[in-house]
Amino acid sequence: MKLLLKKKKMNRTIFSFLLFIFLINPASIHSEQNQGLTSENLALKIEAKYNSLKTLSTSFEQEIKSPDFSTLRKFKGKMYLKNPNKFRIEISSQVVVSDGEYIWVYSEENKQVTKNMVKKSSKFFRPNDYLFNFRKNYHYKLEGEEKIGKSIYYKMVYISKSEVEFFRKIIVFFEKENLLVKRIEYLDQNENYTTLSFRNIKVNLNLSDSKFVFKPPKGVELVDLTELGGNR
Repeated sequence: MKLLLKKKKMNRTIFSFLLFIFLINPASIHSEQNQGLTSENLALKIEAKYNSLKTLSTSFEQEIKSPDFSTLRKFKGKMYLKNPNKFRIEISSQVVVSDGEYIWVYSEENKQVTKNMVKKSSKFFRPNDYLFNFRKNYHYKLEGEEKIGKSIYYKMVYISKSEVEFFRKIIVFFEKENLLVKRIEYLDQNENYTTLSFRNIKVNLNLSDSKFVFKPPKGVELVDLTELGGNR
Protein backbone atom coordinates (compact mmCIF):
# COMPACT_ATOMS: atom_id res chain seq x y z
CA MET A 1 0.00 0.00 0.00
CA LYS A 2 2.82 2.41 0.89
CA LEU A 3 4.56 1.56 -2.39
CA LEU A 4 1.37 2.34 -4.30
CA LEU A 5 1.03 5.70 -2.56
CA LYS A 6 4.67 6.57 -3.36
CA LYS A 7 4.07 5.79 -7.04
CA LYS A 8 0.97 8.00 -7.07
CA LYS A 9 2.91 10.86 -5.45
CA MET A 10 5.73 10.43 -7.97
CA ASN A 11 3.27 10.48 -10.87
CA ARG A 12 1.68 13.66 -9.48
CA THR A 13 5.13 15.23 -9.13
CA ILE A 14 6.06 14.36 -12.72
CA PHE A 15 2.70 15.63 -13.99
CA SER A 16 3.05 18.90 -12.03
CA PHE A 17 6.57 19.41 -13.40
CA LEU A 18 5.44 18.88 -17.00
CA LEU A 19 2.46 21.19 -16.51
CA PHE A 20 4.77 23.84 -15.06
CA ILE A 21 7.11 23.60 -18.07
CA PHE A 22 4.16 23.86 -20.44
CA LEU A 23 2.73 26.91 -18.66
CA ILE A 24 5.97 28.86 -18.74
CA ASN A 25 6.52 27.91 -22.40
CA PRO A 26 3.20 27.47 -24.25
CA ALA A 27 5.04 27.04 -27.56
CA SER A 28 6.71 23.88 -26.32
CA ILE A 29 3.89 21.74 -27.67
CA HIS A 30 4.96 22.83 -31.18
CA SER A 31 8.71 22.61 -30.59
CA GLU A 32 9.12 19.24 -32.25
CA GLN A 33 7.20 20.44 -35.31
CA ASN A 34 9.27 23.64 -35.73
CA GLN A 35 12.61 22.32 -34.49
CA GLY A 36 15.42 22.71 -37.00
CA LEU A 37 13.49 24.92 -39.46
CA THR A 38 16.14 27.22 -40.91
CA SER A 39 16.02 29.78 -43.69
CA GLU A 40 17.69 27.27 -46.00
CA ASN A 41 15.25 24.48 -45.07
CA LEU A 42 12.26 26.70 -45.75
CA ALA A 43 13.74 28.06 -48.99
CA LEU A 44 14.20 24.53 -50.31
CA LYS A 45 10.65 23.59 -49.31
CA ILE A 46 9.22 26.68 -51.04
CA GLU A 47 11.11 26.08 -54.26
CA ALA A 48 10.17 22.40 -54.23
CA LYS A 49 6.51 23.34 -53.68
CA TYR A 50 6.35 25.74 -56.62
CA ASN A 51 8.44 23.60 -58.92
CA SER A 52 5.94 20.78 -58.32
CA LEU A 53 3.03 22.91 -59.55
CA LYS A 54 2.07 22.87 -63.21
CA THR A 55 0.15 26.15 -63.09
CA LEU A 56 -1.11 28.76 -60.67
CA SER A 57 -3.71 31.49 -61.06
CA THR A 58 -4.69 34.19 -58.58
CA SER A 59 -6.41 37.54 -58.21
CA PHE A 60 -4.46 40.32 -56.53
CA GLU A 61 -4.61 43.86 -55.24
CA GLN A 62 -1.60 46.11 -55.80
CA GLU A 63 -0.62 49.22 -53.85
CA ILE A 64 2.29 51.47 -54.79
CA LYS A 65 3.88 54.11 -52.57
CA SER A 66 6.14 56.33 -54.62
CA PRO A 67 8.13 59.53 -54.00
CA ASP A 68 6.85 60.64 -57.41
CA PHE A 69 3.18 60.52 -56.37
CA SER A 70 1.48 62.22 -53.42
CA THR A 71 -1.27 59.59 -53.17
CA LEU A 72 -1.24 55.83 -52.80
CA ARG A 73 -1.86 54.14 -56.16
CA LYS A 74 -4.10 51.06 -56.11
CA PHE A 75 -4.86 48.47 -58.78
CA LYS A 76 -6.63 45.14 -59.07
CA GLY A 77 -5.66 42.36 -61.43
CA LYS A 78 -5.04 38.72 -62.19
CA MET A 79 -1.88 36.67 -62.44
CA TYR A 80 -1.24 33.38 -64.21
CA LEU A 81 1.92 31.26 -63.87
CA LYS A 82 2.99 28.16 -65.75
CA ASN A 83 6.10 26.15 -65.02
CA PRO A 84 8.92 26.64 -65.56
CA ASN A 85 9.00 30.34 -66.55
CA LYS A 86 5.78 31.55 -68.18
CA PHE A 87 3.59 34.24 -66.65
CA ARG A 88 0.81 36.70 -67.44
CA ILE A 89 -0.14 39.71 -65.30
CA GLU A 90 -3.28 41.70 -66.11
CA ILE A 91 -4.44 45.00 -64.62
CA SER A 92 -6.93 47.48 -66.04
CA SER A 93 -4.40 49.59 -67.94
CA GLN A 94 -1.54 47.17 -68.60
CA VAL A 95 -0.78 43.57 -69.50
CA VAL A 96 2.65 41.92 -69.00
CA VAL A 97 3.12 38.54 -70.69
CA SER A 98 6.11 36.22 -70.97
CA ASP A 99 6.65 32.85 -72.63
CA GLY A 100 9.97 32.48 -70.81
CA GLU A 101 12.08 33.84 -73.65
CA TYR A 102 10.27 37.05 -74.59
CA ILE A 103 8.30 39.56 -72.56
CA TRP A 104 5.51 41.77 -73.89
CA VAL A 105 4.31 44.91 -72.09
CA TYR A 106 1.03 46.30 -73.38
CA SER A 107 -0.24 49.77 -72.51
CA GLU A 108 -3.90 50.24 -73.36
CA GLU A 109 -3.65 54.00 -72.83
CA ASN A 110 -0.75 54.39 -75.28
CA LYS A 111 -2.06 51.77 -77.72
CA GLN A 112 1.43 50.30 -77.75
CA VAL A 113 3.13 47.02 -76.89
CA THR A 114 6.87 46.54 -76.44
CA LYS A 115 8.57 43.20 -76.97
CA ASN A 116 11.94 42.38 -75.46
CA MET A 117 14.08 39.48 -74.28
CA VAL A 118 13.34 38.40 -70.70
CA LYS A 119 17.04 38.48 -69.79
CA LYS A 120 17.15 42.17 -70.78
CA SER A 121 14.06 43.18 -68.79
CA SER A 122 15.25 43.37 -65.19
CA LYS A 123 12.89 46.22 -64.28
CA PHE A 124 9.74 44.16 -64.66
CA PHE A 125 8.26 42.08 -61.87
CA ARG A 126 8.78 38.43 -62.75
CA PRO A 127 6.95 36.31 -60.15
CA ASN A 128 8.94 33.19 -61.01
CA ASP A 129 12.09 34.86 -59.65
CA TYR A 130 10.59 35.15 -56.16
CA LEU A 131 8.76 31.84 -55.96
CA PHE A 132 10.68 29.30 -58.02
CA ASN A 133 14.36 30.23 -57.98
CA PHE A 134 15.01 33.16 -55.64
CA ARG A 135 18.07 31.49 -54.07
CA LYS A 136 20.06 32.30 -57.19
CA ASN A 137 19.95 36.10 -57.04
CA TYR A 138 19.02 36.92 -53.45
CA HIS A 139 20.23 36.48 -49.91
CA TYR A 140 17.23 35.17 -47.98
CA LYS A 141 16.25 34.91 -44.35
CA LEU A 142 13.28 33.54 -42.43
CA GLU A 143 12.22 36.36 -40.11
CA GLY A 144 9.66 34.49 -38.06
CA GLU A 145 5.93 34.05 -38.43
CA GLU A 146 3.10 36.56 -38.77
CA LYS A 147 -0.67 36.27 -38.50
CA ILE A 148 -2.66 37.65 -41.41
CA GLY A 149 -6.40 37.23 -40.98
CA LYS A 150 -6.96 33.81 -39.46
CA SER A 151 -3.85 32.12 -40.84
CA ILE A 152 -0.17 32.01 -39.86
CA TYR A 153 2.47 32.89 -42.46
CA TYR A 154 6.22 32.51 -42.76
CA LYS A 155 7.91 35.85 -43.39
CA MET A 156 10.83 35.52 -45.83
CA VAL A 157 13.05 38.49 -46.64
CA TYR A 158 15.21 38.65 -49.78
CA ILE A 159 18.08 41.10 -50.24
CA SER A 160 19.62 41.45 -53.69
CA LYS A 161 23.11 39.98 -54.11
CA SER A 162 23.91 42.50 -56.82
CA GLU A 163 23.45 46.24 -57.25
CA VAL A 164 22.33 45.47 -60.80
CA GLU A 165 19.08 43.89 -59.58
CA PHE A 166 16.22 46.38 -59.90
CA PHE A 167 14.40 45.06 -56.83
CA ARG A 168 16.57 45.68 -53.79
CA LYS A 169 14.47 44.18 -51.01
CA ILE A 170 11.56 41.76 -51.18
CA ILE A 171 9.36 40.43 -48.38
CA VAL A 172 7.22 37.38 -49.13
CA PHE A 173 4.59 35.85 -46.84
CA PHE A 174 3.98 32.13 -47.36
CA GLU A 175 1.05 30.40 -45.67
CA LYS A 176 2.44 28.01 -43.08
CA GLU A 177 -0.05 25.26 -43.85
CA ASN A 178 0.49 24.96 -47.62
CA LEU A 179 3.33 27.40 -48.51
CA LEU A 180 1.09 29.32 -50.93
CA VAL A 181 2.01 32.99 -51.21
CA LYS A 182 -0.30 35.52 -49.53
CA ARG A 183 1.55 38.79 -49.94
CA ILE A 184 4.66 40.20 -51.63
CA GLU A 185 6.21 43.56 -50.75
CA TYR A 186 9.17 44.96 -52.65
CA LEU A 187 11.33 48.06 -52.83
CA ASP A 188 12.89 48.99 -56.17
CA GLN A 189 15.83 51.22 -57.10
CA ASN A 190 13.46 54.17 -57.65
CA GLU A 191 12.30 53.96 -54.00
CA ASN A 192 8.85 52.71 -55.02
CA TYR A 193 7.36 50.40 -52.40
CA THR A 194 4.84 47.95 -53.85
CA THR A 195 2.52 45.53 -52.05
CA LEU A 196 0.75 42.66 -53.79
CA SER A 197 -1.98 40.86 -51.83
CA PHE A 198 -3.26 37.59 -53.31
CA ARG A 199 -6.60 35.77 -53.06
CA ASN A 200 -8.55 33.04 -54.87
CA ILE A 201 -5.38 31.05 -55.53
CA LYS A 202 -5.94 28.03 -57.77
CA VAL A 203 -3.30 25.50 -58.75
CA ASN A 204 -2.84 23.02 -61.59
CA LEU A 205 -5.51 24.45 -63.88
CA ASN A 206 -5.31 23.66 -67.59
CA LEU A 207 -3.70 26.82 -69.01
CA SER A 208 -2.77 26.83 -72.69
CA ASP A 209 0.69 28.06 -73.77
CA SER A 210 -1.09 30.56 -76.03
CA LYS A 211 -2.12 32.50 -72.92
CA PHE A 212 1.55 33.38 -72.41
CA VAL A 213 2.13 34.85 -75.87
CA PHE A 214 0.76 38.34 -76.52
CA LYS A 215 -0.95 39.08 -79.81
CA PRO A 216 -1.41 42.84 -80.28
CA PRO A 217 -4.97 43.96 -81.03
CA LYS A 218 -5.65 45.86 -84.25
CA GLY A 219 -4.44 49.43 -84.18
CA VAL A 220 -1.79 48.75 -81.53
CA GLU A 221 1.81 49.69 -82.31
CA LEU A 222 4.42 46.97 -81.76
CA VAL A 223 7.84 48.19 -80.63
CA ASP A 224 10.23 45.27 -81.08
CA LEU A 225 13.39 45.71 -78.98
CA THR A 226 14.69 42.20 -79.53
CA GLU A 227 16.69 43.28 -82.58
CA LEU A 228 17.97 46.50 -81.02
CA GLY A 229 19.54 45.02 -77.90
CA GLY A 230 17.30 47.22 -75.79
CA ASN A 231 17.13 46.96 -71.99
CA ARG A 232 14.00 48.39 -70.39
